[in-house]
Amino acid sequence: MKLTLLSIAMIALAATPAFARQTARPGRTESGLAKLAPADRFQQACDIELMEKLRHESHPYKPDSVIAYALGDPSISGDVLKGNGGAFRSGGVWYRYSFTCEATPDRMKVISLDYKIGAAVPRDQWDAHGLSIH
Repeated sequence: MKLTLLSIAMIALAATPAFARQTARPGRTESGLAKLAPADRFQQACDIELMEKLRHESHPYKPDSVIAYALGDPSISGDVLKGNGGAFRSGGVWYRYSFTCEATPDRMKVISLDYKIGAAVPRDQWDAHGLSIH
């Protein structure tokens, strides 16, 4: 499953920053999300929400990429996605994060997102987690 998600993510990640930039035009983001399988849509919606929160909250991070499963697979329970192995890139550095993301049943909108930013991911671990290709 991780390999399949990695393949999908490589394609979808190219669009993730574009999705995040399009949040001012919700119709475009929603139509893009609607084309994804529900589990992928869920992860993308949570990734986009985290990117937006990080960009607008008062801290030094300005992410250009977010991957909910970069360092470990998240779990889905009903309408809640939880993970301890997310990573986002800001200023050329990848940072670990953990999160709990709740979405609507159709996975189109995030209802709530709680997250905690961890340490920077050491560069010598980027290749092992596919972070060097992003």
